[in-house]
Amino acid sequence: MRLPRLAASSRQRTEAAFVIATVGVSQKDVDEQVVDAEVLMLPLSRNARAKTLGITDGFVKLFAQKGSGAVVGGVVVAPRASELIFPVTLAVQHRLNVDQVASTFTVYPSLSGSISEAARQLRQG
Repeated sequence: MRLPRLAASSRQRTEAAFVIATVGVSQKDVDEQVVDAEVLMLPLSRNARAKTLGITDGFVKLFAQKGSGAVVGGVVVAPRASELIFPVTLAVQHRLNVDQVASTFTVYPSLSGSISEAARQLRQG
């Protein structure tokens, strides 16, 4: 299977000081069945570190290939999205699956914990 935009990441700044960072496949690729993937979107409002920083909006979204669980893409919308996309980029580039991402230690509380939590929920899904 050929994955579009495998390890290319990008970012865009929005008017509300949020950044949109993406890597790998997109929601459009999943919707158009270019990639057979599971999708999980986790609001940052559920993250303890986001709460202490006053971040009430934004999200982390992961795309995992059905069957293998390989992380094939992700989106982060947050004030620090350009930093948060890095672990997702590593997962895509090194073909890590959601089990590997979920089992990787993150400091609590941290914004990056949302990426691990999204992977945990995909694993359980």
